[in-house]
Amino acid sequence: MESSDRRPTRRELMAGAVAFASAGAGAAVGVGAAAGPAVADETPPVSDAEALSKCLVVERLMVLAYRRVLASGTLTPEVQAVVAPLLAHEVEHVSAVASRLERLGVRAATGALDPDSASAELSKHNVKDSLTELHTMNDSLKLLVDLESVAEGVYFTALATLSKPGLQRLSAQIMACEAQHWTALSGLRNPGEYVKAVPWPFVTGSS
Repeated sequence: MESSDRRPTRRELMAGAVAFASAGAGAAVGVGAAAGPAVADETPPVSDAEALSKCLVVERLMVLAYRRVLASGTLTPEVQAVVAPLLAHEVEHVSAVASRLERLGVRAATGALDPDSASAELSKHNVKDSLTELHTMNDSLKLLVDLESVAEGVYFTALATLSKPGLQRLSAQIMACEAQHWTALSGLRNPGEYVKAVPWPFVTGSS
């Protein structure tokens, strides 16, 4: 099976938020050094609700993508049997994150994203794959691999700002699960090429 998996691509998909945050922090330090200690960073902190809301949108996108892939007819029965349980995991993630948001007083939608919102979210995260042009098994698996990278990134970013240990633990657990998904899907996409199924050891964020 022909593959275009590259670790730089995975890192690019997960890169945006941490790079932006680092640049902002550097700018704040520079201003403080020039203007003295009276200059304060006026950027409001990201709330737990905001961080989790971004995670929830990505999870709802994942549910739509898995459903599209499983309905596409592009997977062999053996691959379908591996992929199908991953959808159940993503549905559980949606429920878990939405439940935490409700406890924070935020009404949380739990259905799959609508197609227009899904397309906008793909573009936001620089994912070029299509949710509708799934003609081969490689198309389908590449879409899921790329979205699992996005999911890892958004939870990694959330971990930098979440204030409650329980929310930090949830994000770490889900991020680990998404990494396992990535490994399984990459292995299916590159049978016998085990090095391509080994996750990149450094994760950066996505917002």
